[in-house]
Amino acid sequence: MENKVIKVAVVGNPNTGKTTLINAIAGTNLHVGNWPGVTIEKKEAEFEYKGYKIHLIDLPGTYSLSNDTAEEKVAVEFLIKERPDVVIDVVDATNLERNLYLTIQLLELELPLVIALNMWDEAISKGIEIDYKKLESLLCSRAIPTIAAKGEGVQEILDAVIQTYESKSKPKCVLHFEDQLEEELKKIVKVIEEKQPVLFDLYPKRFLVLSLIEGNTSFIEMSINEEVLKAIEKFKNEIKKLYHKDATTIIVEERYSIIISIYEQCVKKHPVKEVDITLILDKIFLHKVFGLPIFFVLMWLLFEFTFELSSPYVDWLDNTLGSFVAPLVAEILNSAGASPWFRSFVTDGIIGGVGFVLVFVPVLFFLYMFMAFLEGSGYMARAAFLMDRFMSVLGLSGKSFIPMIIGFGCNVPAVYATRTLENPKEKILTVLMIPFMSCGARLTVYAFFITIFFTHHRAFVLMFLYLLGVLVAVIVALIYNRFVFKSTSYPFILELPPYRLPTLRYLIKNSWIKTKAFLYEAGTFILATSIVIWFLLHFPIGVKDTENSLFGKISKTVAPVFEPLGFGTWQAAGALMSGFVAKEVVISTMGNIYAEEAFQEEKIEKIDIKEKLMEAGKGFIDANIEAAKKIVSLFGLISIEEEEETTDTSLIEAVRNAFTPLTAFSFLVFLLLYTPCMATVFAIKQELNSWKWAGISILTNLTSAWIVTFIIYNIGKLVIS
Repeated sequence: MENKVIKVAVVGNPNTGKTTLINAIAGTNLHVGNWPGVTIEKKEAEFEYKGYKIHLIDLPGTYSLSNDTAEEKVAVEFLIKERPDVVIDVVDATNLERNLYLTIQLLELELPLVIALNMWDEAISKGIEIDYKKLESLLCSRAIPTIAAKGEGVQEILDAVIQTYESKSKPKCVLHFEDQLEEELKKIVKVIEEKQPVLFDLYPKRFLVLSLIEGNTSFIEMSINEEVLKAIEKFKNEIKKLYHKDATTIIVEERYSIIISIYEQCVKKHPVKEVDITLILDKIFLHKVFGLPIFFVLMWLLFEFTFELSSPYVDWLDNTLGSFVAPLVAEILNSAGASPWFRSFVTDGIIGGVGFVLVFVPVLFFLYMFMAFLEGSGYMARAAFLMDRFMSVLGLSGKSFIPMIIGFGCNVPAVYATRTLENPKEKILTVLMIPFMSCGARLTVYAFFITIFFTHHRAFVLMFLYLLGVLVAVIVALIYNRFVFKSTSYPFILELPPYRLPTLRYLIKNSWIKTKAFLYEAGTFILATSIVIWFLLHFPIGVKDTENSLFGKISKTVAPVFEPLGFGTWQAAGALMSGFVAKEVVISTMGNIYAEEAFQEEKIEKIDIKEKLMEAGKGFIDANIEAAKKIVSLFGLISIEEEEETTDTSLIEAVRNAFTPLTAFSFLVFLLLYTPCMATVFAIKQELNSWKWAGISILTNLTSAWIVTFIIYNIGKLVIS
């Protein structure tokens, strides 16, 4: 016998912990953040519970069902068309009055409801006492206290969902407006029943009538009868005469009068002697003068901590790969009688390509972890608020800053996040700026070059690159806004969440999810690209010098373009060309190009496996000890003496010989600014529904990259000379 399937929509105001609750219920790893706008489109999870198959749909956070914003449109369309079996309404228990507006509209939709009173612990600590049983009786829906972050109340929610589903009943409550208004609404209902009754077959009666009055009709997929429209206009005129206000205002006021009545019956507030940490911290982080400098200091600390803590693990991985894995594989293949061609394919194409990228995974992990801390603490929302005044100069609002912050992780979801921007010009301008935000994929290349050429200024170099990307994006936005769009900014309304201290579990889980995605990409996409590059480097078959291969010849044709930028070699040109597929591929391509030379010595070396395993194990323990010391030293508790630099691996030595510090820096600047990767280009085309804008984005990035790199390289030459 098959399990019954229950389709459950999860809705709620932004930042009420919807996604956290879904992760707690379904054991999923959907992205969570302590700021509004984390969920911008519906996400799904499925699992079994007590013989039922429960299908959860996480809808974007929305304050109402007014159908005005992109988030509201997604939510309304799903709730009306899909008609879920049960809706879990996630409510912030510390802000019940505001959250109930959406609850009232969900009742108007006549959907079976389970209310999750989330952040219950925070409400108690603030002296808020909610009589949730009373709330249940007033709203005719189950209400469950929950603490999603700790997984508390999860089982009760699931039991309530099953109970609500099995009862097969719609909410019994009809929350009436005042009598005179209700009488006027009945007249509209009567006209629809007479002139266009099919509307009530398709849409919930009360929600439909109120939406027609409020003008929220985009979900209605048919023309409205003229008589019905006349009845609506007549209603509006009558309301205007009676209340001296427009009908929409009266409806909103009536909903709030119901909310206030419920709130007063269910909620008691007790005085608490608690210091408001959020208020104190906001006075510091949102200070008019010091807010931005503090932001830059925090960014610098983020990069400094990332490099300091990841470097022991990078060294360990690099050493293990170069002195153990690659020589061991070469020796095994040699013993097995593998042909030189196949040995080269495995050691150069696979290990030299993908392995080159994997060495820098610890850098990504720690960067993701520190960014998760800023995000989970609530600081990222403050950063967007800080930028609002600055963004208005560009014809944008602070709302555009949120997709740009997402772009520091990956440009693709950042482009999709722009669908929350209602103004088309603002949306296009933001999309054009996003590829300049340095994504995590580029970080592997930065980390590699910075480790080789800028050991003593790692955080400063990395921070400079990130800020340079933002600066160029700003200049590009100013130019487009001045000569193309000429748009003005719109008021930015952002709810600032309270500061929270993210748990270690949250930080590790968040960073691991992103690192795992990168590892998956390395094992599939990057591996495939690396293999293709290797074949191109060895085609035509039998070519002895990779410079004369098909890849080498194409790269040599392009290389003169980069001559004025300081890195006009075919190797650098080839690596950058491959970066159009994905930025991580730049480093794997360099691994392929330089691998043959790099692994030359290891191929003939005899490996003592037991000894090498012990060395690798000891190296990992040492890396942990070193990282622990660095954590302590970062807080000034102890000082660590700088150790002598370790011997370069062959790969690093090959790249060191191919670049100078200046040309390496120029290479990084060009990598930062040039064309977005293939996935981002397709995302731009899809989101703007235009190949023209995708092409303009590529052209803008390539032009900007060449000009900026040319300026920086030539200034560098003047300084050095």
